[in-house]
Amino acid sequence: MKKLRLILLAQIILILSINSTLKAQTLKAAIQPAIKNAGFKMDGYILWCSTVIKVGKTYHMFASRWPEKYGLAGWTTYSEVVRATSDNLYGPYTFQEVVLQKREDKWDKERCHNPKIVKAGDVYVLYYISSANKTGYAWSRAITGPWNRTDDIAMPFSNPAPLVRKDGSIYVFGRKAVNNVRIAQAYTAPSYNGTYTLQGDGSNILPGNNELEDPTIWWASNQYNVLLSDFNGKLTGVSKNGGQYYSKDGITYKPVSKESVYDKTVIYDDGTSQTFKRRERPFVYQNEKGEITALFTACLTADGQSWVVVNPVKNYVPPQL
Repeated sequence: MKKLRLILLAQIILILSINSTLKAQTLKAAIQPAIKNAGFKMDGYILWCSTVIKVGKTYHMFASRWPEKYGLAGWTTYSEVVRATSDNLYGPYTFQEVVLQKREDKWDKERCHNPKIVKAGDVYVLYYISSANKTGYAWSRAITGPWNRTDDIAMPFSNPAPLVRKDGSIYVFGRKAVNNVRIAQAYTAPSYNGTYTLQGDGSNILPGNNELEDPTIWWASNQYNVLLSDFNGKLTGVSKNGGQYYSKDGITYKPVSKESVYDKTVIYDDGTSQTFKRRERPFVYQNEKGEITALFTACLTADGQSWVVVNPVKNYVPPQL
């Protein structure tokens, strides 16, 4: 009898261990093959930094673009923000207009890059960067503009990932280079046009002094959830693979897992695959039910062509950890 109880106990421990592992699954388990003829492409342009919002029945994508002839480094001088639309989340998206270009003698005089679109109340807010530690925003009451820009930077960091909280306040996760280390920081404001205040003491809110680029953020399972480029591979072991973190308070983040959520190889829905020179700028789309249903990434080929690839995601909700 004692031996039987020990066997049953061992089985219970094994089941609990398996369930714990399943609950710790990242977005990776829900990612489906990319749709080969979807996403967003423009002949002659590098496309980067996509962000999508649904207005009525139309999906609006904002992205960075610059002429392909300048190469990837051309973003530092020529990046501008454009808008494209589709009646399908996965696309293909069709170019509509140039939304933002750099302005002389303003905070965004270097470039307009890394857009992120959210809706705060009845206002659309488009966050973007100029130089490395300059984040500001433009706002409009219509998704088609006109857009009103801030005169000064709102936050002295880059790669903003904004989240509009239920009470209308804003939480922004981003990165800042400090002594050549790309750390994570967060700012909050009572409203999109309020004063943005640094959270914590300004030190890295990722564990183990892990580094990052390109975060995207969403709220689900009573926690902040972030997908980002694992700069230098301190989490996943591979530089710039996708890494996933969560936080209960928005100040202390922990990894969901050490596994790579995505890498440089894209598997398509026709069974083919493509390994890119770079795959960065993840953006996740969250539906009305709070589920992630799409992953957008910017992909660059060895010969310098770049477009936005979209992977459908099978209704992913992160585990509550």
